[in-house]
Amino acid sequence: MPSLTHQLEHNNLNIASEQHDTNAGDELFPLHNAVASRDFDEVEQLVSSGYDVNTQHYDRVTPLHMACLTGDLRITSYLIQHGSWINAQSIDNSTPLCDASASGSVECVKLLLSHGALVNPPLLLSTPLHEAALRGHTEVVRCLLSAGAQVDASDLHYGTPLHAACSWVTPSITCIKLLLQAGANVNALKTHKTPLHMIAQHSCSEEAALLLISYGASVYLRDNQGRTPRDLAVRSPSLQHVLATHERDPQPLTQCCRLTIRSQLGPSRLHAIPHLDAPQILIGFLQ
Repeated sequence: MPSLTHQLEHNNLNIASEQHDTNAGDELFPLHNAVASRDFDEVEQLVSSGYDVNTQHYDRVTPLHMACLTGDLRITSYLIQHGSWINAQSIDNSTPLCDASASGSVECVKLLLSHGALVNPPLLLSTPLHEAALRGHTEVVRCLLSAGAQVDASDLHYGTPLHAACSWVTPSITCIKLLLQAGANVNALKTHKTPLHMIAQHSCSEEAALLLISYGASVYLRDNQGRTPRDLAVRSPSLQHVLATHERDPQPLTQCCRLTIRSQLGPSRLHAIPHLDAPQILIGFLQ
């Protein structure tokens, strides 16, 4: 389910597209309409004739927000070159970087970051990392993490980016692993649900569940209704069996050592693991 922020912004984009077909809409927001239609020539003509690139649409959405939501690199670049506010916030405090992350355009994300976009903007319902993780945009997640995105930032809807990544019916295993390798708290709580609860409830993905468990996810934690992940996996007897097995059997000592080392390093130093002067087999184990 899309975040509240982007439900509103997708509605705005649809409104703009519909208005593009009416004279009244064209008179109100011609630049927004041109951006929503991905009509570069029209955008260029309007800006050249004096239209303000920072005009705000409904809910304070700017043309740059819309360009990033469409993932149109050419229009995004043009608007930035002509003075668009990089960190403009809509009524829901969403920034163009949030929209570029939601669209999955890693090119737009990199462009915005190179022009000073805040990777951890304040007062957001949902951060850029949430938006990318929610949709499984792996390369965008990788880019945002490299730029310093807070891996455990908690929003008002999903919880952490890891919660968001685990909430789809078909979660991206690669995206989940990137967040875990970056030090995401595998037992973070949102209404007492952990990411493992989210997997059990929404996808019943055994691969995702085993990945979370390999990074220390607890099979014993209960949500605000007293349910363990196994209790939520009612649609998948095979996943229930996997979770029951991990409830019964203790973790191997090597796994306990691995998790302890990762915990001692902490998120700020985990990125150094691939660069250790150590055998590759050990580096792979710690990752």
